[in-house]
Amino acid sequence: MKLNNIDLNLLKVFVVVYQEKSLRKAGEKLFVSTPAVSQSIKKLKESLGEELFVLSYKQFLPTPYSDDLYRRVFPLLDGLVTAIEEGKQFAPADLNEDFKIEANPHILPWLTPALFHQLSMESPLSRLISHTSSQNSLERLRSDDVDFVIHFEAESLPAEIIAVPLVTLKFVLAVRADHPFKASIATIDDLLSFPFAHVDLAYFDQNKHSRLEEEVLSQGKSINMALRTTSIVGLIETIKHSNIIAPCMPPVIEQHKGVLRSIVVEGLEEGVEEMEVFAYLHKKNQHSSKYKWLLDLIETAMIEANYQ
Repeated sequence: MKLNNIDLNLLKVFVVVYQEKSLRKAGEKLFVSTPAVSQSIKKLKESLGEELFVLSYKQFLPTPYSDDLYRRVFPLLDGLVTAIEEGKQFAPADLNEDFKIEANPHILPWLTPALFHQLSMESPLSRLISHTSSQNSLERLRSDDVDFVIHFEAESLPAEIIAVPLVTLKFVLAVRADHPFKASIATIDDLLSFPFAHVDLAYFDQNKHSRLEEEVLSQGKSINMALRTTSIVGLIETIKHSNIIAPCMPPVIEQHKGVLRSIVVEGLEEGVEEMEVFAYLHKKNQHSSKYKWLLDLIETAMIEANYQ
């Protein structure tokens, strides 16, 4: 195969057909007719000397050769588009886009309003779409369905994803304002007679467990982990109406000031209460002016929310 014989426009059509799995849908996306798409695929097939797609049970399916070609070509074409866009002067105020983030449930409740405030000031025509991170978050990042995932450290990442450190945050224990334990500072032994709760993050990383629980168990003590949930809202409501104690971030308690209060635990192993937060993004976007700007907004929002 001689690369100088390959028309880049044919590769662009190939990428869209591969993604849409339909000549008609690809034509609609490219604003050309279905026969024109078919002709482009035929030309590319002839240039490469390989079958690209087969029709099976009325489905337009890629061949193994196409799968490999797509994996090689898509990042290059996407990078070319990015390079062309980066040649233009970047002006956030002129953007009219959806920015999609998925964040850890400990972070989402207070990052969303802080980030929305930042975005509204710098790019008033754009929109923020924020969701709780899930077991599919990294895959969605790989497929460009989301711009950033904000989470704690993950031990294994797909090759296409990079992690940018943002801030190190400290957990405190949250209790209802009129909780029977009245002090604001305690040792873990002071609290073990009460039930505990934990926001379960194992759906994102199977290696993630409650650090507090692990610390207590390592000391040969028992802890009543009465509630495990993926919902920070459910956790907060349970804390409000019971004697449950749970690790939370200070901004969450600040949002419920007067209803919740914090307890700082002393005597734990150093660093148990600290968590480093990362912004995960697709490797191809790491040098993009737009993504650098959005990353800066996220970092600013996180710092302001934690030190207001």
